Amino acid sequence: MKDKIYEIIDKMEGSLLGIGIDDKGILEKIETNSKINLCYILSNDKKGNSKKFRLFKKGKNKKVNIKKLKNYFKIKSIDNILCDYDVVKKHIRSFQGGSVYINKGKLYIYGKTNDLKELDKKYKRYTDDIKLIKKDNWFILSVNNEKTKSTIIKDGKYMICDFFTDTLDKLTDLLTN
Repeated sequence: MKDKIYEIIDKMEGSLLGIGIDDKGILEKIETNSKINLCYILSNDKKGNSKKFRLFKKGKNKKVNIKKLKNYFKIKSIDNILCDYDVVKKHIRSFQGGSVYINKGKLYIYGKTNDLKELDKKYKRYTDDIKLIKKDNWFILSVNNEKTKSTIIKDGKYMICDFFTDTLDKLTDLLTN
């Protein structure tokens, strides 16, 4: 599956926002791609010393909350987003609206298969241009955000619906156990 992620990184151009990327091979692949001119990496790894990996606000490495991506980036300012699903999973309600808001290109989510149908359904609300690559127990979800639009009302409605469905799911799990 890493080979497929490497192919995706080779095709990327412009700016990149990487969330939860700790794999050294993926980071080296991003570093060697000359078409990526600006790269933000949000992870627990504190390195980021390269010229390509931009640090936030006046050269200080700043912790960015995944829930508040809209506060740090302007509307449609990032060309590509590459993220690990395990990192984004607990913030998926706010991340989906924020990722559509700031992304003007493609969003790639990779991880192990478990909540794949739910994730696919949540992004189909915004656009139908979604591609899914499954191999063994891994997946890569590619969402094309070139023609998507996000509004505060739409995001709020989806967040409320997701909150109630998640609460109902947890309640049913609690009652069945």
